[in-house]
Amino acid sequence: MTIRPALHQPFFASRPRAFATVLTLWTLGMVALVLAVLQSAAFKQASGGRESLGRIRAYWAARAGVETQIATLTMSTLSPDTTSGYAVTAELLNTASADLGSAQFDIRHFDGIQTVAGPLDAHSRLNIASMSAEDLMLLDGMDETVAQNIVNWCSGVDAANPQGADESAYTGLRYPYKPRGNAPRSLRELELVQNLDPALLRGEDANFNNRLDPAEDDADASLPPDNANAVLDPGWSTFLTAVSESEADGLSASGQKRLDLRTASVEDIASRLRVERNQAQAVSDHAVNNTTTVKLEDYVRSDLATLAAAQAPGGTGARFLAPQANNAVQELADEQLKALLDECTVNESRRDGPRRGRTNLNTARRETLEKLVDLEPAMLDAILLERDGRAGGFTSMTELLAIDGIDRSMLAELMARLDVRSQVFVVTSRGKDRATGLEVEIVATIDRSSIPVVIKDLFVR
Repeated sequence: MTIRPALHQPFFASRPRAFATVLTLWTLGMVALVLAVLQSAAFKQASGGRESLGRIRAYWAARAGVETQIATLTMSTLSPDTTSGYAVTAELLNTASADLGSAQFDIRHFDGIQTVAGPLDAHSRLNIASMSAEDLMLLDGMDETVAQNIVNWCSGVDAANPQGADESAYTGLRYPYKPRGNAPRSLRELELVQNLDPALLRGEDANFNNRLDPAEDDADASLPPDNANAVLDPGWSTFLTAVSESEADGLSASGQKRLDLRTASVEDIASRLRVERNQAQAVSDHAVNNTTTVKLEDYVRSDLATLAAAQAPGGTGARFLAPQANNAVQELADEQLKALLDECTVNESRRDGPRRGRTNLNTARRETLEKLVDLEPAMLDAILLERDGRAGGFTSMTELLAIDGIDRSMLAELMARLDVRSQVFVVTSRGKDRATGLEVEIVATIDRSSIPVVIKDLFVR
């Protein structure tokens, strides 16, 4: 019997069912892979949209915080509470946070000791442009060269004291620039000053937002370097500002436009200050006829009879003599002097750029005021004791006359650096979306010396 060998058949030909199974599995795998890719893309797109929506909600929550503070400042400026030096601070604190349903905002700042609710009062710090080299030397880590360089940056080189870096020190650099020679627009600008160490200026507050951020409290995990003690150390910026403004051209303490003594009629002066006509005439004559710079401090330092005598023939300040009986001028009473300081101005109209604001005695910390070399420790102690003994703090600089050792001459000296009102506030508003936890922060510098108030600076991060 002959046995024939079996013919060899291909596997797929012999097993059509197996082929179909493999093909089916491969198809299912590809479909599953495509679905997974599509699902992942859809999830990412949905997640991205969700994140974008969350960021938008957080931004507008932060913006709502800024707008709320603007509204509060506007109201408190037009309808001021003149019975308390802390009234504006209290009103801003009452609107420093809010729950908006799907989002919320929270406004806080570091006050030099801890993070507290509310905006930063720029006048609670010292305006860098008004500080002397001797004042600056009281900052930790400051040296004489840097102190003089800062003064030169803010005021220009004084021919009588040509120390420190002059313009050639900057224009001779590889990437040259010129020093401001005037009040700087921000503390950030000071980092352009020759030899200044930014780490001393900023401390741990790398972004100048007056709040402790996670990166500023994680030791060496990320920049900037910090001690991770849950307390912000802002370096020199704890005591300094560049954005406080003079209130000379702002609204008065009563919410009215300030009376310019150079242009106001004698009748208007008499009415606003509630003084006799000859007193109003003496006030006007000093502002209008004097050939030297006139300041409100003049009316504190000298009595009206003395100022009027200077306008008489042979006096030192007159261009012409107004018709009045100079020898009959009575001195301003304390309430009249208070009205003059609160309601009037003699300064030139506001120029473009920042002005050199004064420090608010009600909101400044002792450690800040100690950086003023002209304010002796005993005098500072007496001022703070009087301030803390008043439920509403100081409402007028004339109230300092109640302190032993402060006469009108001393008060005039203090007025050059100090005040009891604030015009500029730095609002650090942090908005948070509830659904995603995303946060957006807006830092706005708000000046209320005019109505409508002005946003001088704005950062969004």
